[in-house]
Parts: sequence; C-alpha cells; structure tokens
Amino acid sequence: MNVRMKNPLEVLNVFPAVQNLQAPIYQSGLPAELLGYVGLRVSQMTNCEFGIKQAFVRAEGNGTALKRLPQVQGWKTSAAFSSTERIALELAEAVTELKDGYNSLTDKLWSSVEEHFNEQESAALLLFISAMNMFVRLNVATRRLTTD
Repeated sequence: MNVRMKNPLEVLNVFPAVQNLQAPIYQSGLPAELLGYVGLRVSQMTNCEFGIKQAFVRAEGNGTALKRLPQVQGWKTSAAFSSTERIALELAEAVTELKDGYNSLTDKLWSSVEEHFNEQESAALLLFISAMNMFVRLNVATRRLTTD
C-alpha cells in the first residue's frame, strides 16, 4: 500500500497545535487507564492496528490495565469494568459510530455521562474520542500506518 501524501497536519503545519490538545486532556482528572480503554475501543471500532498496538505499549508496567485491555472489545458483557468506565466506553462507541446522526448520543447516555464526569472531564473525554477518530480517518485517507 503506497502512502498518498504526507500527514495533512504536517502539510498545513498544525501538528503542534493538535499535539497541544493532549496536555489538557491528560490534566483533566481523567485516569490515564480509562483513556487507554477508550482509545483502544475507538481503535478497535475503526480497525486501527497502530492504535490497538499503542494501547498495549502504553499499558506496559500496569498489570491491571494489561489484564483488562483484552476485555475492552467485549466490555458490555465483562464484569471487569466499573460503571464509570462502562459509560466512557459507551460514549466512545456512540461518538465513533454515529449510526443515528445527531441522535447517536442519546439523552439517556448523556445523563449518565453527567452523573459520572464533571464538565471538564466530559469535555476532555469528548475531545479525546474525537481526536482519536480524526487521527484514524486522516491515516486511512492518506494510507499512512502511523500518525508520523
């Protein structure tokens, strides 16, 4: 598979700005482990091999996360995840899939998000999910295998 072009973020010289989005996400109070599960779920849903591998690389040294990562794909039937983690994974699926357009993220789900996360955490979670989706879609369109 031939790469079609450089990463558009590099072409337009906005890669540093996009990278600057990461600090506020990780400083929002959301546990890195939760972001790891959410990132893995987005990668699974979008068939992003790079993102799937990265989830496991980032979890090295965290035995609990490494044991739970293989259960992310079947999170709905796994008892391994807390109610907060389950809401985050459900949100990741709704935002990634968008199967019902503006109704994809139901009011019921959003109420659950508000019960489990404050506004800053909700914003960080939405931004994280959206950024993951953006990176995957840019890589697919340009046939790049990483975000490099």
